Amino acid sequence: MQKHYKIVHCGIFNEKDNGNFFYGLERKISHGLIQNGHFVYDFSYRDVERNSRFLRIKDSGLKKMNQKLINICKNIDADILFLAKAEKIDKETLIKIREILPNIKIVQWYVDHLLEKDEFFDKLDCIDIFYYANAKELQNLSKKYQNTVFSFFPNISDPAFDKKLESEKINDVIYIARDYNEDVRTKFAVLLKDFCDKENIKLKVYASLGNPAIFGNDFHKAIAQTKIAINFNRDDNLNEVNQEKILGASDRMAQFLGSGICTFSPRIKGFEKLYKDKEEIVYFDTPNDCFEKLKYYLKDKNYELIAKKGQEKTYEIANAKRVTQFMLELLFKDDKSNNYEWSEYKFKQGNQI
Repeated sequence: MQKHYKIVHCGIFNEKDNGNFFYGLERKISHGLIQNGHFVYDFSYRDVERNSRFLRIKDSGLKKMNQKLINICKNIDADILFLAKAEKIDKETLIKIREILPNIKIVQWYVDHLLEKDEFFDKLDCIDIFYYANAKELQNLSKKYQNTVFSFFPNISDPAFDKKLESEKINDVIYIARDYNEDVRTKFAVLLKDFCDKENIKLKVYASLGNPAIFGNDFHKAIAQTKIAINFNRDDNLNEVNQEKILGASDRMAQFLGSGICTFSPRIKGFEKLYKDKEEIVYFDTPNDCFEKLKYYLKDKNYELIAKKGQEKTYEIANAKRVTQFMLELLFKDDKSNNYEWSEYKFKQGNQI
């Protein structure tokens, strides 16, 4: 008989943003855990800290927020504590939770680049598993933090969140990248715009080149109005494939795929095990390669079939229920965790497990 766990999910639920990030990974993970039969208590730690401040002084609510997390875990008698970025959660808080609940499992998931303060890494010894949506550093991290398992997990796209909306295709290409004037992504955006202007291709850019970002259902509407989406990350190289990357891509790429748009991506090691080139996704090696493929697929309209197959594959392998099922199987050392496309990227003490 399946065991049903009581889970506290400490994440960035963005309550202050009025639903603009309803498709965020926190909500997808909680959704998947509930689909798998578990109780989930969402704890939006940033919002709680903000609402606990004295005279609105930044971070003055940290102590109250950390104590609140301890109290919640205790009162629920939590079996598992899921942590997202958790940069405001003290190491001492995790130690205290373990003292109160000696059988609790603590895991952390992470999707950003590991450019964090020392306090972030200091907590890795206090958790059972660190799930990361980028496989590059997993083995090295497992050598340094030997009590912790380090595993890849894919960005989730789920039909409850990422849907294909019916809309007239008024744009050819969409590019979304919160690049903050970063060198490589800004350069790519400039090249893309120049190419599209020259070829009379209708391009829509958000959060780059001075254009505003887009959130909420407007995000999905913009995707639905476009034929092809291009994903390009800050750790991609401009003029060649980044050979050091392993299964590293943004959650935006998963959102594109799940929303039923033909998705272009730089070639990334490991992704060939997830998506077939020219059938479920289109990989490119350089900007020029990307642009030539744009012209080709816009002309022959095969992008529609690629979009359909890409969405089907995404819902099959990266839905919320399946990904969170993997996370729990690995946590409780179930051999079924070896039956996933990414299962080889699990490490402890420098060794593959």
